[in-house]
Amino acid sequence: MPQVAVRRLRSPSGWRLTAVLVVCVAILAFVVVTAFGGAGGGGSQHQTASEQTPFATYFPRSPHVLSTTAIYSLSSPPPLPTSPVLFPSRFDAPVAQYRAYSVAQLGLMERPLAALQRALAANDRAGAEAAWRAAYARYLRLGGVYLAGAVATLNQAIDGTASGLEGGVSNPRFAGLHKIEYGLWTGASPRSLLSTARQLEVSVRKLRALLPSVSITPLEYATRAHEILEDAQRDLLSGADVPWSGEGPLGTYAGLQATREVISTLQPLLFGQEGTYQIVEHELSALGSAIASIEAAHGGHEPTNGQLTQTQAELLDGSLAGADEALSQVPGRLEVELPPHPAPIPAKDVKINPIDP
Repeated sequence: MPQVAVRRLRSPSGWRLTAVLVVCVAILAFVVVTAFGGAGGGGSQHQTASEQTPFATYFPRSPHVLSTTAIYSLSSPPPLPTSPVLFPSRFDAPVAQYRAYSVAQLGLMERPLAALQRALAANDRAGAEAAWRAAYARYLRLGGVYLAGAVATLNQAIDGTASGLEGGVSNPRFAGLHKIEYGLWTGASPRSLLSTARQLEVSVRKLRALLPSVSITPLEYATRAHEILEDAQRDLLSGADVPWSGEGPLGTYAGLQATREVISTLQPLLFGQEGTYQIVEHELSALGSAIASIEAAHGGHEPTNGQLTQTQAELLDGSLAGADEALSQVPGRLEVELPPHPAPIPAKDVKINPIDP
């Protein structure tokens, strides 16, 4: 009889049953010990400072000035950047493409500028307003005329507003597209604006000759991808930049086209960036669809700010907000420098004792 019992104990099925029971007992013991130890009753008190979770622990003593604070260094390294750092030279091709695009847009301004001068000379207000809209939209398709130096000076002469100028619209520096806008929509004689239109044409030609040699840093270019439509929402749909004509939707559509161009040049750099390019394209398409639906409701052309219904204004604002949110991720995905590392926290006790330092 004992021999039978031994044979059963050593059978394969018996060993498996014994192993399962041992594992179950071990798991149960671990759970019980962990639960009671974590509650503070029987846990281990031998953790070192580097293993503790808090960055600092306060120890009150009497008197209060003798209290101490134990400070522990971080046990893990600083987080790595979410996107790979790019070589600045990777931006050479996108910037070159943008320069060529901008020069082409300025070239396409020549026809509406010529039409504007003809209409002004003929004292044709309606014709001049139509030509002004075409020239203004074409200029806003550049999207990136924001730099310093000679480019900024020419941009002021072409697209500068009266905001910030002493005397406002009467300041001699107020010129270009917005001076013509002011005159046409406030009842000035169209013919009186002809000299301003001629000078505007000269400034556009100067900028066209200058742009091919302009230096644009990677940071400036990546940031501009986000700022174009942000500027449109702040300056155009608000009416701040177009207070007389109200052509905010027209300018917003031009900004959308400029943004699409800039993003298309950056597509190779955004490849594999957690779907950033796809998200941006989706939001830009949604904005384009919203603008198209608004145009259709107004006979196939962009309405003015004042002609937008409340529903249309909300649709445009919401679509712009979605596009801006998606575009705000672009600069962070196109870093050319590592972020600075935070200074390490010293692993030592600091005694707060103003009486005896």
